[in-house]
Amino acid sequence: MTFGAEDLATLLDEANHAPRESVRAALATIDGQPHPRVGWLTSHLSATKREYWTLISGATGRPAPDDDAGLTRLMVWEVGAARGLSAGALAQSVQHGGQSLTVAELLRLNARHTAWHAGQIAALAGRARMA
Repeated sequence: MTFGAEDLATLLDEANHAPRESVRAALATIDGQPHPRVGWLTSHLSATKREYWTLISGATGRPAPDDDAGLTRLMVWEVGAARGLSAGALAQSVQHGGQSLTVAELLRLNARHTAWHAGQIAALAGRARMA
């Protein structure tokens, strides 16, 4: 199955921002002091998204995200950046985790990775903070 830029942007947008079952939705359920693991998960998501987009930038010549963008800004930025990728850019190869992937495959990995951690954040949202 081949995904175009609009398809990939939609996958990322849904994993990042959908009203239910997204990072934004999971974070919105946290009331009060979050579980310490939530902080790690959001930092990890920011770091991995930057890593993915640095690889994409190197392969496509497109700009990488601003270093000072937090997770919320980064999630918005990447949806627009994905929409702007050409079919040729999506077909470029990158090396990630010892594997050769196309940019399109890396974006699909990004969406799956984001959804995975959104679920973890949601599971932790109701837990009381431990000292």
